[in-house]
Amino acid sequence: MTTLYEDEALFLAHSVALEQEAAQRLYELANTMDVHNNRELQGLLLELAAYSEHHALAVEALCQGRTLPSLRAWEYSWPQEESPEVFHYARVHYLMTAEQALQVALEVEQNARGFYEDVARRSGNPALAELASRFAGEEAEHVQALQ
Repeated sequence: MTTLYEDEALFLAHSVALEQEAAQRLYELANTMDVHNNRELQGLLLELAAYSEHHALAVEALCQGRTLPSLRAWEYSWPQEESPEVFHYARVHYLMTAEQALQVALEVEQNARGFYEDVARRSGNPALAELASRFAGEEAEHVQALQ
């Protein structure tokens, strides 16, 4: 069985899921903030979600012409139980401030950067290692922007 450290298509399937799940979770949280009339935080979360969605589309565009495996939720090889770029619902609440939300966003971007750095470091496939390194660089830019 190949791993995401060896197989480019499998790595890209993970990358697409990572970015899509990040955007989806941010949109869900923005909707929750709308229900609780926390408009400032809703606006910030919508902005972050749109940025994640844009990044997901960029990764999907990179996949054009490739056949990616269709994975079930339990078939992903995440370092933890979920994608590294999604926050845990227990970390957020409707009274949180924009600063607290940015801290959570920073942490998940750091997790995503670490995920890609790990793949780049562990991969024996030079093309995949280069791609993972590029993605890590993009996540590092996100980290820097949030700091």
